[in-house]
Amino acid sequence: MKNYMNNISNRIWLLAITVVVSIIIVAACADEPTTFKTRAIGSPGELLVVVEDKYWEADEGQYLKAILKDEFPALPQEETMFKKTRINYEQFKRHFRTYRNIMLVSVRPQEVVNRVEYRKHEWAINQYVAEVIVRSPVDLKSLLKQKWPTMKGFFYGGDIQSMADSYINLYQPEAVSHIKSNYPFTIYFPKGFKLKKNKGQFSWLDTQRLGSQLGIFVYQCPLDSLGEINAQSLLRFRNNLLRKQVPGENRGSFMTTEEQFPVSVNKAKFANRQWIELRGLWKVQGDFMGGPFVDYFYKDTDNNQLLMISGYVYAPAKPKKGIYMREVEAVLKTIHVN
Repeated sequence: MKNYMNNISNRIWLLAITVVVSIIIVAACADEPTTFKTRAIGSPGELLVVVEDKYWEADEGQYLKAILKDEFPALPQEETMFKKTRINYEQFKRHFRTYRNIMLVSVRPQEVVNRVEYRKHEWAINQYVAEVIVRSPVDLKSLLKQKWPTMKGFFYGGDIQSMADSYINLYQPEAVSHIKSNYPFTIYFPKGFKLKKNKGQFSWLDTQRLGSQLGIFVYQCPLDSLGEINAQSLLRFRNNLLRKQVPGENRGSFMTTEEQFPVSVNKAKFANRQWIELRGLWKVQGDFMGGPFVDYFYKDTDNNQLLMISGYVYAPAKPKKGIYMREVEAVLKTIHVN
């Protein structure tokens, strides 16, 4: 009996020692640097701004507040491009360091030049950080005037890239297979996208959700059939194509471009190619339907082909449409030439 009790006592002491040693090891490891990074938190379009109160509330901070109200382009209702959260540096710790998009504003008199530093995956995966460094508060406005367009593109492009990467990893096989089988490239569609129409070299895929529809058009034709390619010829080409291929619900109705709203024309680079981008609003002629769209055109001179990939959103009951436009744009930018 005595030996039995001694054995139990020894086991208890051994267990206690093991627990204490484990705690010491864990505590020691916690102080060691680690390369582990969690995924960034927050939705696309969210931006954390870290700047001290005295600069945020001062005259120099007014321009910063103004540019953060920049509108998302080509939407039927006004909507800011970024939803901001503002904190000071004392609060910038723990989960705040894992935000998706972070803008740091630092005033450092000892610095030689004013600048913006861009960093990716700083504290989290899929994180984009832009640090604005100025020698004095009065330099803040002039630097932001010069650098804000690039910063805005950095954050927006990061959101699009992160979403595109997620679609490539988890996609709708049937939709991807259709494009891959009928065109010399692949586009990765997220779950829910289905083929709605396939006619010749025109494909229409969409996904229906509660109160919204996201659609993608893919089309290619001989390049020399268009003649001169410019903004006006591409707009005519777009409208002729939609009139033939995208009918409305009412007899004789069809999708077209809303002429009462300006269409922006820009250059874009992705998939190692230069594209022409059109952004604007679409409508259904003969019906009360409409929403935003984005088109990309690529001139494949080697194969005498014009490629058009287009995304549109129809969400009449949704006051915020920016997130949907990010989604369709991200789908288009998954394109990979086979």
